[in-house]
Amino acid sequence: MIFFYVILLLVGLILTKSSLFWVYLWQTKEYRLDRFWAEYGYPKKLGRFWLFSGGRKFHQPVQTIKSVLIHFISLVVVALGMFVLLKIFLGGALSNSWLLIISLIILYLLMPLIVSFNVLIFYIPTVIIKHIIYRLAAKKMRKIGSKERYNLIVIGITGSYGKSSAKEFLAQILEKKFNVIKTPENVNSEIGVAKFVLKNVNPSISSGHNEQRVFIVEMGAYKRGEIKRICDIVKPKIGIITGIGEQHLALFGSIENIKKAKFELIESLPVDGLAVFCGENKYCLELAEKHEKKKVVCGVSDANKYVSYTNLPKHYLSNIVAAAEVAKYLGMSDEEIKEAIKNIKLTERMTKTFTGRNGALVIDDTYSANPDGVLAALDYLARQKQKTKIIVMPCLIELGKLAEEVHRRIGKRIGEVCDLAIITTSDYFSIIKEEAGFVVSSSSRARSRDSSNQDKSVLVGSPSKAIEFLKDKLNPDTAVLLEGRLAQEIVDFMK
Repeated sequence: MIFFYVILLLVGLILTKSSLFWVYLWQTKEYRLDRFWAEYGYPKKLGRFWLFSGGRKFHQPVQTIKSVLIHFISLVVVALGMFVLLKIFLGGALSNSWLLIISLIILYLLMPLIVSFNVLIFYIPTVIIKHIIYRLAAKKMRKIGSKERYNLIVIGITGSYGKSSAKEFLAQILEKKFNVIKTPENVNSEIGVAKFVLKNVNPSISSGHNEQRVFIVEMGAYKRGEIKRICDIVKPKIGIITGIGEQHLALFGSIENIKKAKFELIESLPVDGLAVFCGENKYCLELAEKHEKKKVVCGVSDANKYVSYTNLPKHYLSNIVAAAEVAKYLGMSDEEIKEAIKNIKLTERMTKTFTGRNGALVIDDTYSANPDGVLAALDYLARQKQKTKIIVMPCLIELGKLAEEVHRRIGKRIGEVCDLAIITTSDYFSIIKEEAGFVVSSSSRARSRDSSNQDKSVLVGSPSKAIEFLKDKLNPDTAVLLEGRLAQEIVDFMK
């Protein structure tokens, strides 16, 4: 009997872990079915999660009212399900332990559906609450915008990549002359911006010529209409598009839809507003041609007007120039802008270079990853003087039908720049490996096109394995690019 209760306790813990795991997955995708399905909807990946969600690795969602309620209700449903199954299999008697275990296995396999159903239950009240918050935030911004004495200019920043760095660069430049408010890290959705407005953007009567206030809003989207909703709330006067690429293509469906979504920011600008486009990006150039109001198209070629150094990833220079053009539009002189740029500091989430373990050069670009950003980071790696160059990265997500093409481009560039690629996820590993210098046969056995590239690409299943590969290769003549969302253990090891 003791053994029976021990088994029951262990299975209960596994069910609890499974529930937490599925709540965690949904939470990381903002409880959105489109994002959830875009990343986890592949049969192989979903099946692996389905079977092993109660495994050794523990995933816990951030504790919010919503996540706690979904988890609690899921466990209540499991308890009720156990009672029903016991009635069916055992007639209510706690005997025949193996039948009880079968019941628990059934509940374990049903856990993804139970949690997902509870997420669905919360959908309608969540939508209602969100729309109330949107209306309150929009009303507050209308009140501030209608009063000239409140003196607030709103700047919107969007793009497939580079939004956060552009926001930080712009804020650091404008802070030299203006009172700057900005949305914080990871706040770029409609609900995030609306909540920030309600809590942090308050009427403030100007008391002097230096009291002009600027509100910088980062705007993200996963489908058309979401940027427009943010613009309806904050009413931007200036809009910046940092670049357009394949990021989140699985959600948008096409590049054309991504372009239309980003252009919602420009369409929302007033007649006397300013649109700023990245001149290095062909899709931005197409949108710039379409826009008939006041606009600036700028890029790296304009950097020497404001920037005296170039040892930064290419996309950072584009964003610095865009920020400089906005500052100029708002009345800052070239000298003021140049002086502000000299003192720009890279924030915690930006690409940083430092001397790490065993004297190796480490390029930390682990905040996020997108196709253009990865290629720009590889270009930056190529410019380093170290003889041995290594990249550690996962495969990219939410790229839809262009995923294979994107990973081929990345793999090819890895082959040109790197001596070793450590890939931490399996989704498109074979494609990266092939383009980096290997051909993968139908029997999944690889042969090298170039014997010098014999061990160029390796797939690791855990942070500890990645660390094992790196241990013997780190020295002052090695440069390591840490790209994309990597396990913190890998980042910590490199320091």
